Amino acid sequence: MSSTQGSKTFLAVMRAAAFTLGVTACAAQDQQPVELLVRGDDMGHALDVNAGFIKAHAEGILTSASLMAPAAYFDDAVARCKANPKLAPGIHVTLMAVIPMRPVSAPEQVPSLIAPDGFFHRGLEDFSKANPKIEEVEREVRAQIEKCVATGLRFIYLDWHMASNGGKDRPDIVALFQRLSSEYKLLYTHDVGDFDGRYSGAKYFSSHLEAWGTQRLPNGRLVYWCGPDMPGETRLKFLDTLRNLSPGAWYTICHPGLYERRQAQSVDLLCSQEVKDIIRARGIRLISYADLRERKFGRK
Repeated sequence: MSSTQGSKTFLAVMRAAAFTLGVTACAAQDQQPVELLVRGDDMGHALDVNAGFIKAHAEGILTSASLMAPAAYFDDAVARCKANPKLAPGIHVTLMAVIPMRPVSAPEQVPSLIAPDGFFHRGLEDFSKANPKIEEVEREVRAQIEKCVATGLRFIYLDWHMASNGGKDRPDIVALFQRLSSEYKLLYTHDVGDFDGRYSGAKYFSSHLEAWGTQRLPNGRLVYWCGPDMPGETRLKFLDTLRNLSPGAWYTICHPGLYERRQAQSVDLLCSQEVKDIIRARGIRLISYADLRERKFGRK
């Protein structure tokens, strides 16, 4: 065989090998499962909220729960999570709240986080105007984490309530959250901004199961409330999204509850036979932040 023929044969073999590897890679991608993480936010807010979480988990597809350390029913939320060990708990850092809440820290230690009425600022607008000091933010976030750790419940991840990361104007708070997550061995999540999965390993899609209305009061305060009945198109869109999720890990966020009508309808949908049938038919694997944390850091 001439050197020219040998070169042609070698190139043909390499092309065939590359084609085979490409086909194998495509097949592996096709075989990648569809994974779904359903996270509930604001556990501890109220007793009906806590009960809604457990119903959505025990009877539906909720897999992870974000707990608010300053909330009135935090202890009840911890007890319910301990009784349901497959529900992965996270720390829902709360530095502002619609329902009046006070910080875990002594008020005199975090004055820039407190509104004139003695409670947290009610939303991002007031929070941004107050421009809380980063050292006070760190003091309060540490206090919330330590309160969670002290319960004996193994918390898995850290995220934030409303815009407690300070929105786009406070990268120093975002950096703080990331640093403390690393320090306390918590999986850091980027809330609704993780569209490519770079933080937790799962990509975000919006379910819009709840809608939060706002109104400006005569005194200038912006107040929020849960929206009215869930529109039929919202329900259908959620079902259609589940039917069409591409392979890979995905997560969405909801706000379970049994008292507010829209929240109760969200729980009912998560527990519905329609959703379960889609999960079964598509072979969707339900995962939690515990699974994502293990993939990132290994079993600990």
